Amino acid sequence: MDSSLLRLVSSAFALLLSHFNLLFAGDSGDWPNWRGPHGNGVADSGQTLPTEWSETKNVKWKAPIPGRGHSTPIVIGDRIFLTTAREKEETQSALCYSFSSGELLWENVLVEDRLPERIHKKNTHASSSVATDGKRIFVLFFVKGDRLHLFSLDFDGNELWQIDAGRFYPEQSFGYGSSPLLVGNNVIVSAESEGEGFIAAFNADSGKEVWRTKRMAARSSFGTPVLADINGSSQVVLNGADRVAAYDPNSGTEIWSVEGGDPLIANTVLWKDGVVFASGGYPGIETWAIDVKSQKILWSSPAKCYEQSMLIVGDQLYGVAEGGLVYCWDTDDGTIHWRERLTKGPESASPILAGGYIYHANERGKIFVIKPNTEKLELVAENQLGEEIFATPVICRNRILIRSAKYDDDGESRSETLYSIGL
Repeated sequence: MDSSLLRLVSSAFALLLSHFNLLFAGDSGDWPNWRGPHGNGVADSGQTLPTEWSETKNVKWKAPIPGRGHSTPIVIGDRIFLTTAREKEETQSALCYSFSSGELLWENVLVEDRLPERIHKKNTHASSSVATDGKRIFVLFFVKGDRLHLFSLDFDGNELWQIDAGRFYPEQSFGYGSSPLLVGNNVIVSAESEGEGFIAAFNADSGKEVWRTKRMAARSSFGTPVLADINGSSQVVLNGADRVAAYDPNSGTEIWSVEGGDPLIANTVLWKDGVVFASGGYPGIETWAIDVKSQKILWSSPAKCYEQSMLIVGDQLYGVAEGGLVYCWDTDDGTIHWRERLTKGPESASPILAGGYIYHANERGKIFVIKPNTEKLELVAENQLGEEIFATPVICRNRILIRSAKYDDDGESRSETLYSIGL
């Protein structure tokens, strides 16, 4: 077989594998990466979940989390994976808990004495969620010297390999927050920053670089790429640098790019029927829809979901904008069905759709349960858990996993807890 035909066969097989990953992930009952099994914040169907809970009500277990982090729980089988950082000890770690009991199974300190000197006060040194292929986890840390270090661990916490994935320059020392994306046998990392911005793929078995594509950016950005099935094609889509762009997951070749939005983004896009929905960022205020086939903006709306990714429920697009203002748009034309405000509070976590309800947490530890409704904001319940939530809740196997924090009476000493909520 000549080399050109071999490359064609290899590319076709890799594309088939990525399609298989999209289909299989939603049937596993796991939560394998940021934004869940489908990449869109929608949990597996058929779950029975509580709408009300407290520190004592409907709590299956709770477990202390050492250090500080904003990464979401990642679930495979009976294992929950998190990252954390101990600022006083200057360490960055991967953690593993039992899904059934909450027992801390292991901790692996992966980085020592390399914490960046400064990050944004609302960021942490462990904000990136891990990704998994069901047998390994892939952990990404931003370290001193403006570098991104990518690690592969087995499920017992043993390090398989580590690499320097490249440079990320955080504007005004904001730190880093994007999560790795697993596509087939490639781990994809985005580093959108001035000068040397890129999106790159690394072989999951060895860490060897597979491809690297420049992302020309005037400012640092923090969006996480997602694998989307658009018009029958598997594409890696990323918002930032004043545009939304899609890449071939096997080669890194740009498939399409549409200008719009802002340079600084901190969320993940959505897609439906050949249309990509994006929001953000800084300094502008906009939510917009892109028709991929024509590469035209279908509609835009003067609202901003900056850190919070959005949700699609049927033919409606839901987003929680700054200050707790909830929007319900029509996906076809951007008509605002309604916009109403939740109890005002800063927003960082993204909403999740599960069991017929939207679950959304704000930074003050309040979790809202909302029933999708095109007529009005139908608030079912408000639940308080701790005093601070930045990490997006995760919902799988009839459990809601919530990473929450509270402060001692002096307001200085902070502790984190992982809760498993269920009936």
